[in-house]
Amino acid sequence: MATVAQLPEADEAFRRGDQHAARAGYEAVLVKDSTNVRALYRLAVLDSWDGKLQRSLDRFALLRRLEPNDPDIMVAHARVLAWAGKNGASEVLYDSVLARAPGRSDALAGRARAVAWAGDLERAERLWREALDAHPDDAEIVIGLAQTLFWIGKPELAESYAARARQLAPDDRAARDLLSLVRAALRPEIATASNYAHDSDDNAFFAQDGSFTTSLGRNVRGTLQAGWRRATDPVRTGSSYGAGGYVVAPLGRSAVLRAGLGVRRLEPEGGVARTPLTAQLGLAFRPARFASLSVAYSRTPFDETALLIESGYNVDGVDLSFDVTPRPGISVSGGGGAAWLSDAVANRRLGGVFAVMVAVRKGVEAGVLARMMGYRIPNPGAGYFAPDRFSVLEARGSYSWRKDRWGVRTDGGLGIQQVGAGAPTQSEWHAGVAMTRGWGANSEVALLASLTNSAASRSGTATAAGFNYAGVSLRLRQGL
Repeated sequence: MATVAQLPEADEAFRRGDQHAARAGYEAVLVKDSTNVRALYRLAVLDSWDGKLQRSLDRFALLRRLEPNDPDIMVAHARVLAWAGKNGASEVLYDSVLARAPGRSDALAGRARAVAWAGDLERAERLWREALDAHPDDAEIVIGLAQTLFWIGKPELAESYAARARQLAPDDRAARDLLSLVRAALRPEIATASNYAHDSDDNAFFAQDGSFTTSLGRNVRGTLQAGWRRATDPVRTGSSYGAGGYVVAPLGRSAVLRAGLGVRRLEPEGGVARTPLTAQLGLAFRPARFASLSVAYSRTPFDETALLIESGYNVDGVDLSFDVTPRPGISVSGGGGAAWLSDAVANRRLGGVFAVMVAVRKGVEAGVLARMMGYRIPNPGAGYFAPDRFSVLEARGSYSWRKDRWGVRTDGGLGIQQVGAGAPTQSEWHAGVAMTRGWGANSEVALLASLTNSAASRSGTATAAGFNYAGVSLRLRQGL
């Protein structure tokens, strides 16, 4: 009798949004009846809302044994499978539902979404359109089509569907947020950044950069950039400044092209000025919703210190990077590349980095980072940090807090570093903080500061006990 009384009480708590009371009620029901289908179903849903996806899937596995042909349970199970990144299994389960009920709208939407999250955006677009033909006024389907079009790189078409979804569901938060995001992506934008850094070798620089971004045509964005840097050391001063631009355009099948050209003027105090060309060319791919890959070429002047501005070196680099989120709360990123310098010895640098971060609790992440780089000709006496091997292994953590439009992020790490093959290891650490304030759909101001005793792969002259590097940055992004 207790079970009979507790189930409607738990249902009422679930309906009014009191998840804590609903969970307590359903768990009490299971104490008396471990196979109660309704209690198991609602607890599986609550677990998925709380991000406890594996526990939710375990409950759904039991539910499927108890009720193998219940379409509502099958759709909910498929939805959680997709949230957990198991898009293939999710699609198969949706297909099973649609074999019994071909026109079921939530199954049509779920299947299209699972295909999109798996990275096959062109097939997902076809499935969304087929679903829309069957249910032209279904807000979930219209929102899903708009989202997929946005991922493909068709923001103007995505905006029209997002606006339609907003009309169909004026109170739907997903429709409202998507429309704001798409319109922000189409809107012209200006950005500025002021940066200052200083190291214990008495190298310092101040830099001011700005950009203007706008649409150049259907699905093509263009950016104009300009920047100035003044670098100093104990015996010299140098300046560099320049301008350029680049375009970003979708190529289809989740690929995006980025290409640009520019010039940079290097003016050492009392030295020979140079004006090298700059260039960038890159391809970015998103094979799945939770994975991205990019390969890029760049040509830039090596102007990080006053001595390097005086030297007038250029760097040609090729880099490969990736980001993967195999499951919610876990992110894996890395990359590597090669760079060729235009100094007298035509030096070459190889390097790579790999990091894993895990969400420990809300706002808290912990993980590890490994980085290594080395030069073909170590320490050529050309004024830049060039060990034959430089490696870092660091345990790191971060904490993020947001309230309304305000945000704070702190991060830090502690590890070891080795400068040169066979050299003794040294302690390595870093600390950083960022404070942000946003407004509108794509406007934000950010203040960032960092301090480390680890040399970067492209700056500094040496790393030894007592070396440190500090930087501060003020950034503004304003949508027009």
